[in-house]
Amino acid sequence: MLDTYIDISKLVPKTGNYQIATGSAVRDLTLLEIASQYETQVSRKMIALTQNQLGKRFGTTELVLQTTKVDGEGVFIYFERSKNVCFCFNAPSGRVRINFPALDALEGVLRQSTVQKGLFRAELYLQEQIHDRRATIGDVLRISFSEDAGAIDKLKLAMLDVIMLDGKDLRANQSQFEQTWNLLGELFGSDPTAPYHRPSGAIVPEDQLLRLFAEKIAAGEEGMVIRRLQRAETYKIKPRLSLDAVVIGYVAGEFEGMYGVTSLLVAMNYPKTDDSKTYWQTLVRIGSGLSDEQRLQFLNLFSAIHVENPLTMTDSDGRTIQFVKPEYVVELSGEDLLTIVPGSNRPNLTQLMAWDGSDYQFLGLYPCPRPTFATFTQLRLDKQVQNGGARLEQIINSPQLPQLQAIAPTETKILRREVYTKGTDMVRKLVVVENSGEQTIPYLVYWTDFSSKRKEPLKVSVSYALSSTRAQELAEQLITENIVRGWKSVN
Repeated sequence: MLDTYIDISKLVPKTGNYQIATGSAVRDLTLLEIASQYETQVSRKMIALTQNQLGKRFGTTELVLQTTKVDGEGVFIYFERSKNVCFCFNAPSGRVRINFPALDALEGVLRQSTVQKGLFRAELYLQEQIHDRRATIGDVLRISFSEDAGAIDKLKLAMLDVIMLDGKDLRANQSQFEQTWNLLGELFGSDPTAPYHRPSGAIVPEDQLLRLFAEKIAAGEEGMVIRRLQRAETYKIKPRLSLDAVVIGYVAGEFEGMYGVTSLLVAMNYPKTDDSKTYWQTLVRIGSGLSDEQRLQFLNLFSAIHVENPLTMTDSDGRTIQFVKPEYVVELSGEDLLTIVPGSNRPNLTQLMAWDGSDYQFLGLYPCPRPTFATFTQLRLDKQVQNGGARLEQIINSPQLPQLQAIAPTETKILRREVYTKGTDMVRKLVVVENSGEQTIPYLVYWTDFSSKRKEPLKVSVSYALSSTRAQELAEQLITENIVRGWKSVN
């Protein structure tokens, strides 16, 4: 009966009986809608606090529920006894997992209970450390798409909420969560060594939270989740990463009726090499945290140190990133570091640049962790690049400069080619290509603009993208902005 709920044709066998579908595999749209609404109305309304805010906001003896925050992937579990169904899925993506040991064990305990059917919110996570660090969502995703039976066996389920149970809608229990907390314990127990369990936690006076949070962090935990027991309020507290990086580019645009910097492209450098170059690995583009005053000030500051762009990079709105000399260090914060692309087993890749003192050279795409929810903190005029102010060691132990290879794709495939003319002396051409091969930019978007009457007749620009969807978005933007009235297609 499983095919009533999911499209089993999309399942890919991995190891043993374990199978995964990357997305759009949930057929029961009502079930998917309920889960999606839960994500919107509950999970995404969780309020993030800093440790300082924790001490200021929770100072009375009111009882609250505190649990250890688990760093994994949020999932839903659907169980129905009469139809012999139990599967794990994501909402709204519809990614599905079936037949992995933790899920099988969970199904077994539900069959031993009186539960007929239920929908549960859980966190799929790894309890064990990886390379002397706490496992993260990136590790969960990497293992989920692997064929390593030993690794799949280590996945666990922390049971966070009961959404539907035997025909009863329990979503209203967000305002009376003590009932759900007790129900989770009855159904799944609290043994953290079990493959499924209620998260570690307890109902305590809120003035104890600051001490408990410090104890969790000292023990290597990710953080804490706090729930009010009499109203639907949930908070998460995590120690935020603090990183120093150098600004190598910025995007300018309109904001609040003004014009200034909308985001900064920052990078970190590898240890010094024998040559005279500095090697920069791009880290992330940050826009949040900048005040209106800083956006205006930074436009003047960075526009004075422009350099030629080594390649065309844009933000999500298609605005060009202008490269600058690597002179200014900024502090940023983030919640965690992702090493792989969410929803895949591919490493997160960013641009490697060589700086010779006057120009950048683009050397390819290489793995680099990415801070999540990156926020600008401050400009660090007290730190200098020359004194190690933006070292890659902050996020990678003993980073080694990649073995540089010539960027030579093994195959180039034209995905899209369009030519437009206006009159007899104006031509505009769009070409989108896909490259294959290691350390290549997978998608390139070429735009050629020729006009014989112009002082500079030929203009060519190149944009890159890491996905086909992004490449087509860039292409459509070029067509929309440049092919207007009077232009005719000659394809």
